[in-house]
Amino acid sequence: MNLDGLKPWGGLAGAAFDSADMVVAGIPYDGSAVYRKGAALAPERIRSLSAAMPPVTEDGQVLQGLRVHDMGDLDAGVDISESWMRVAERLAAVPLSSLLTVLGGDHCTAIATIAAQARRHPDMQILWVDAHPDLCDFSRGGRWTCGCAMRRALEVSAIDPARVVIAGGRDYDPEEVEFIRATGILLVSARELAANPAAAAQAIGDRLAGKKVHVSFDIDVLDPAFAPGTEIPSAGGMSTRQALDLLTAVVSRSSPVGFDIVEVSPPFDNGEITSFAALKLIFEFWGMSWNGKR
Repeated sequence: MNLDGLKPWGGLAGAAFDSADMVVAGIPYDGSAVYRKGAALAPERIRSLSAAMPPVTEDGQVLQGLRVHDMGDLDAGVDISESWMRVAERLAAVPLSSLLTVLGGDHCTAIATIAAQARRHPDMQILWVDAHPDLCDFSRGGRWTCGCAMRRALEVSAIDPARVVIAGGRDYDPEEVEFIRATGILLVSARELAANPAAAAQAIGDRLAGKKVHVSFDIDVLDPAFAPGTEIPSAGGMSTRQALDLLTAVVSRSSPVGFDIVEVSPPFDNGEITSFAALKLIFEFWGMSWNGKR
């Protein structure tokens, strides 16, 4: 793709760290992926392709004036179980006035992100948009694999699971179903979102209304037709349109404080479909969140 003469982040980047509306950081790590590696390449690819995005939302909201600071990539080393705290320290230093945007990496990068966000916003809720709850205590050979990502994030952050909403779920281990039922997590499945989008969005919005919300978005929540480049494609997912509408419904009733997007895997992508879906979600989320909503 010819990006000559175009600037990253639609030309919005370059703001000072202390005065940015949006602060971006990458975590190029996929050491927790047990099926297909490749997500470590996502931050660089998403950043590069961001130059092709016009700074205007789909509703015609011009984002010129939105101040973006890109911190670059944070080194998670070879084992997230040993490095998450170091990464979280860097992210926790982001000014409270900025909305944090993190580019994963596999979903275990969200452990550091959520730990940092819990320090920045102790009362926040989590919207976990994912085909998988990632709530296993032990999965696929370890306790720090992707199937354990949210379980570890809740533990290290001391976040009550009842402050979590899972949207788009459709693949579960039995242990995860039991954990959800026992802890008060709200699960709105992909089937529910497809069968009655308005009711599903209402249920999610009611739980998160008036609250500070961090959104952790696993690209595999989208059907593989819309996001083929991911570690574990899962049939029966949302369209990109449905995902955007869900985010709009949530943000309109809450106070977004952060967004991380994970599991984009460029080696398995087709024509950059997945990377551009991630970028669409980021830019639209920025538009939804800007103008004092935080």
